[in-house]
Amino acid sequence: MTEALNRDDIVGLLQSLGSDQDEEVLAAARALHARVTAAGTAWDDLLVADEAGDTTDTTDTTDTADDAEADESAVAETPAETAGNNAETLALIDKLLAKPGISEDFREELKGYKTDISEGEFEAADHRYVHALYNRLMPQGRK
Repeated sequence: MTEALNRDDIVGLLQSLGSDQDEEVLAAARALHARVTAAGTAWDDLLVADEAGDTTDTTDTTDTADDAEADESAVAETPAETAGNNAETLALIDKLLAKPGISEDFREELKGYKTDISEGEFEAADHRYVHALYNRLMPQGRK
């Protein structure tokens, strides 16, 4: 039987990896490994690669207004594309909601995404996030 991963626990353990105390770092690393193994997943499933494969330094993330407008116009969708993307993402959300053992917080987050989609507040990056989330949490081949 697999155990669900608790995001807050994982983040706390990851933060412990920066400790000056070697014993604390080792204990956190072992606890992380144990939790991922108990969840029946692998690090490769948890850590999503950058879809663009861009390995450039992104420390300066400030955009000018012109850059932001150019980014928006470059990804403009037709109403049919938007409807198709919404339908596909809603289907993935429904499959995630049907997954046994998800937390109530996660369930509420997914329902919030559905509301955002219905109100037209879901962007391309949001769709990519839901797809990546689905790929991490659902067994391969169940799309």
